[in-house]
Amino acid sequence: MLRRDEIQRSLVGACALFLNRPEGMQALDTTVDGFFRSFGVIFLLAPLYAVSVLAEVRLLQIDGAPIDGFPYVWFFGWKFVGLAVDLLAFPVVLAALARPLGLAARYVPFVVARNWTSPVAMSLSILPSVLFASGLIGQELAAILFLAVAVVVIRYLYLVVRIALQTTVAMSIGVVLFDLLLSLVLGELVNRLAGF
Repeated sequence: MLRRDEIQRSLVGACALFLNRPEGMQALDTTVDGFFRSFGVIFLLAPLYAVSVLAEVRLLQIDGAPIDGFPYVWFFGWKFVGLAVDLLAFPVVLAALARPLGLAARYVPFVVARNWTSPVAMSLSILPSVLFASGLIGQELAAILFLAVAVVVIRYLYLVVRIALQTTVAMSIGVVLFDLLLSLVLGELVNRLAGF
């Protein structure tokens, strides 16, 4: 179970990585126990993710989904299954590829860093979701803000890969692109299974 001091220390480390400060890794517990505990970050992600899902519901309703009778419990349930699968899928796939790619020695620190930077990355993307879900901005401005945030988050993911895996620029870009592609594919699969 995650402790408050570990959460605070790890999030401070994650913020340091956002600022391209490699010493942020020292704040993370990169032991095997720390590796498994870092997946507890899903409990920090859940409330942030709920806001993003609300924004997605609003977008579906703008596109013609019913407001009355919308299957909120079904939709949210599937989305949270998708969140859990997304959190686990990339580390599992990377575990299989780590040795052939020469990444095995840095695999555990990277997954720990990736997990702990997820709440920071999701917090960045939450602003457009909050503004859109609350009706303060329209679909066009939300799309522009989402794009701007996506650029910042992709840069963040790249920094985490470079610092934690200590890979070349080309390898780092490849890891980030694969991570993003896997997330997109899993997200689309969840939507199809949920019927949306």
